[in-house]
Amino acid sequence: MLEDIKNKINNNAKEIRKELNNSASAVSGMAKDKVDSVALNIATQVVISSMNGIASKGFSYINDDKKYQSIIEKTWEMLPLPMRLIGKETLSYEDNMYFLRKTVFGKDKEEPKVDTEDEGIISRTIKKMFT
Repeated sequence: MLEDIKNKINNNAKEIRKELNNSASAVSGMAKDKVDSVALNIATQVVISSMNGIASKGFSYINDDKKYQSIIEKTWEMLPLPMRLIGKETLSYEDNMYFLRKTVFGKDKEEPKVDTEDEGIISRTIKKMFT
């Protein structure tokens, strides 16, 4: 009888965890849908500004993972609150920032720079995080 009670408690706990996970996923999805174009534009400008800042420091700085990670963290803190509430993992933020490093600076030969084509890539990448 005690074993039956333990099993029922464990089963109920599993069901509660499942429902909490489903609720969290639903809330995250709703939040992603509600981030408006103003927040996306601000986020795009923040990332472009950060990329311009590290471009001025040269390739050795850009290619140093530890230094680039610190830029990722600082940029995250400057993003609009609604985006940060969704969470880094949900947005694949760090993966996207490393993708941008490779895409934006990977083609530069002489010196790193962010041109208008790069700004378009950054904008599309930010928007992609919310689809």
